Amino acid sequence: MNKKKENFETTILNNSVKLAIVSDLHYGTNSSNPNCRGEIADILLQRIVFRLNRLVHPDITLVLGDVLDDVSSRDAEKKLLHIKSILDKLESPYIIIPGNHDCGAEIMEDICGIRFLSFIDNEEPGFNASRSPEDLARFRKARKNYSGPIISLQHACLLPPGRSEVPHNYTNANEIISVMKELGVFLSISGHYHKGSETVRDGNVTFINAPGLCEAPFPYTVININRGQIQRYRQELAMDANLQLCDNHIHTQLAYCNDNIIVDKAIALAGFFGLSGLSFTEHSGQLYFEKKQYWDKTCLKEGMSAARNKDNRMAEYLKLKHTYQQSTVRFGLEVDCDYKGNLLLKKSDLSDFNYIIGAMHGLPGLNKDIAPSKKDADDYLSILEKLLVKNIDVLAHPFRVFRRCGWIAPQELFLNVANLLRKYNTAAEINFHTNEPPVEFIRICLNQGVKFSLGSDAHQMAEIGDFAYHLSLLKEAGFDGDLTDILLPTE
Repeated sequence: MNKKKENFETTILNNSVKLAIVSDLHYGTNSSNPNCRGEIADILLQRIVFRLNRLVHPDITLVLGDVLDDVSSRDAEKKLLHIKSILDKLESPYIIIPGNHDCGAEIMEDICGIRFLSFIDNEEPGFNASRSPEDLARFRKARKNYSGPIISLQHACLLPPGRSEVPHNYTNANEIISVMKELGVFLSISGHYHKGSETVRDGNVTFINAPGLCEAPFPYTVININRGQIQRYRQELAMDANLQLCDNHIHTQLAYCNDNIIVDKAIALAGFFGLSGLSFTEHSGQLYFEKKQYWDKTCLKEGMSAARNKDNRMAEYLKLKHTYQQSTVRFGLEVDCDYKGNLLLKKSDLSDFNYIIGAMHGLPGLNKDIAPSKKDADDYLSILEKLLVKNIDVLAHPFRVFRRCGWIAPQELFLNVANLLRKYNTAAEINFHTNEPPVEFIRICLNQGVKFSLGSDAHQMAEIGDFAYHLSLLKEAGFDGDLTDILLPTE
């Protein structure tokens, strides 16, 4: 090995970087591929951004082309701006390159001590590609006066010929790979082939062909580069259908806090995302009270006596229930207690629902300016017991009432709350919507035999049934058994 290559290898060995890779969104509605779900590509991308920011924490995110399905469509620019607005929410820097369905420019960018070099290559028949002599020369320009690691990015599949089952490749792949070996390009990443392929190593170069996001189960890739070792993980946005998971807390278009949920579209997404069922649970307070009375907590301070007939939208919710309820889709309510311990629910409406989530969205003295006191803790337990005695199935987002005021949940409440849940046979909801469930509370509930309910508390489509966080939390709390042993059964 010559001295230059030794330097390349030494630099690579000293890097520790995590990459997230997303490829082939095909955003649009005109795809000729029946398996391509380009019509929900923006929802899938939002879901990935949530996942990466909250669970994966990559150093760099790479988007490897075919962002749009038809770059010539009239609304292509609008779609691209929408995609960019989603990607801009990433907490990591990102690089986006064009595919054969896109247009764009080649880049060379240094991030986290790695030089990323992208290529836009000539299309060839059979969804193949070729690299021009001018672009091959870009490898040498990238290496000039630079001894660090280089990663080659291209949309089209680039793999050592005969080393994979991918049906597409570069017509001059051997020539490209020879130059990469010579100049110490240690990693090549491509997309294009929606199934993806196994990692291939040829000499000092590793080749990764990432799968396409647009086809179920909506995969993306995570790569850890640590001391010269490359570890690749396939992740999926859809849940494992074998787990038979149900999302027991989803809102509707009637919620004041709704983003883009529409019931019929949410039901379709649940199928795409591997769920066995879902439950719509609208805020009863938002169905009985107008916005101001709900948000200023008049509903909690004065109870149902303050509700006005003209604001009552329960009939609209029941219409949704009668239209869409089926064996795998149920409708319930998310119900608060007022500060006197009475449900925000008319007795005449209770008979229409057999699934009630209890929630606490406020306490009489809790606010953002003064740290929670013993009285706040006592009020919490008092109102909670008055809520649970009403035959509540699930306690929604325990302790989020404290988090919403900017405070950490008082740990001294954890055991008392778990005991109350066990006493009244009520499940504890694991819920990450603007919330971080305390892992210690989960441990206590596991030890006390309290059942759990998984809820996305979805207010937008991308949140529906994304239980990667929930399963990770249960694992962190020490659970590694059969989920049916700890989850609340669904009818």
